[in-house]
Amino acid sequence: MVAFIGLLSFVGIIIGGIFSLKAVLKKQPKRNALLITAGSFIVMLAALTLTPTTPHIKLAEKSIETNDHGIAVIEGKTNEQSTITVAGEKVKTKEGTFSYKVTLKDDQPQKLTFVASIGDKDKAETIEVKPSKAFVAFLNEEEQDQEALKNAETALALAENQPTQKNYDEASTRVTSLTQEQKEFMKRLAIIKDNIPIYEAVELAETKQTKEHIDSATALVAKATLNKDSLLQRLTTVQQKVTAKETAEKQLASAREAVEKAEQEPTDDHYNQAIARIKELPNGHPDLSNRANNVKQTLTAQKEEAKKVAEAQKKAEQEAQAAEQQQAQAAVAAQTPETPAPDTQAVSTSVLVTPTGQKYHNRKCGNGTYTPATLEEAQARGLTPCSKCF
Repeated sequence: MVAFIGLLSFVGIIIGGIFSLKAVLKKQPKRNALLITAGSFIVMLAALTLTPTTPHIKLAEKSIETNDHGIAVIEGKTNEQSTITVAGEKVKTKEGTFSYKVTLKDDQPQKLTFVASIGDKDKAETIEVKPSKAFVAFLNEEEQDQEALKNAETALALAENQPTQKNYDEASTRVTSLTQEQKEFMKRLAIIKDNIPIYEAVELAETKQTKEHIDSATALVAKATLNKDSLLQRLTTVQQKVTAKETAEKQLASAREAVEKAEQEPTDDHYNQAIARIKELPNGHPDLSNRANNVKQTLTAQKEEAKKVAEAQKKAEQEAQAAEQQQAQAAVAAQTPETPAPDTQAVSTSVLVTPTGQKYHNRKCGNGTYTPATLEEAQARGLTPCSKCF
C-alpha cells in the first residue's frame, strides 16, 4: 500500500511540473500547478517515511505433517517490501502472504528455513516438516511393492535363462502376487511357458545322448524364442559327445576282436595288432591289456618250448650222425684187408662213395647206397670231398 501511495505521489509531481511549465509559457496563474506539485511531494515524503526498512516474516506453524502422499503446504506472512527465499529459491508473495509446497521423499523429517530480505537485511524462520503415519505406511507399502517387483524381475530373468517348469512356477508366483498387474511380465511368462518343452527336450538329449533324442530336440529348438543360439550350441556339444562315444565303441569292439583273435591264434602278428588297437583307445582298457599280456606270456612260453625241442632234436640228430659214422667206419674196417706195418707200406685213407654221387664222404650223410673206397680210388674217379663231411 505504501508503495502504491509513493507511486501516485511521484506521478503527481510530474503532472504538477507539466502544469507549471505550461503556465509559465502561457503566462497564466501558477498557483494550482504549484499546489499539485507541492502536495505530491509532501505525500511522497510521507510514503518514504512510512516505508519499513526491516524485513518481517511469520510462519503459520513451527512444524507441520505431510498428507498421505508426503505433501505439506507451508503458509506465512511478511511485509510487502520483503523478498522471501527458501534454499535459494524465491517464493512468490501476494499482499504480504505466501505459501510453499514441499514433498518428502522418505520417512525422515525435513527442516526448511525461510528468509525474508530487504536490501542487505535478512530475517529467517525455520519449520520442520514431519512425515505423517499414513505417509510412512505408504512408503513402507511402496518399498514392499518395489521389492516384490524386483523379486519378480529376478525370477523372470532366471526363468528366461533356464525355462524349466520349476523356474516358471516361481516366476509366475512372484508376478501374480504383485499389487498391480504387470502386462509386460505376463507376456514374458507366456513366452517362458512356450519354451519349457524345448528346454526339457534339450536336457533329455543331453542325458540320453542318442540320435533320436537329438533329432527331436533339434526340431523343437528351431521354434525356440529364448536362448536359441545357446540351445543349438548345447545340441552341437551333445552330437559331438555321441559321435565320440560311437567312435570309442567301434575302437573298443575292434580292440576286443583283435585280442580274442590273438588268444585263439597266439602269434606275434596277432599280438602286435591287439596292442595297436588297445593303444588307440582314448583311456586305454586294463582288462584287454591284461588279456594281451597273457597272450604275450603264452607266446614267450611257446618260443621257449620250441627252442628246447629244436635243441633236443639237433642233439639227437648229431648223436645219430655220430653213431652212423662209427658204424660206417667199422664196416670199412671190416672189409679192408690187413695192411703191412707202417714202416713197410704206406697207409691208405678210406672213404665212402655212392654209385652215382659226385662226392666222397667219411660218413653217411644222406640217402643212398654207400660203399667203402680208398681216397686214391675216389680221387681217381674225379670225386671231390663232401662239404658236410670234411
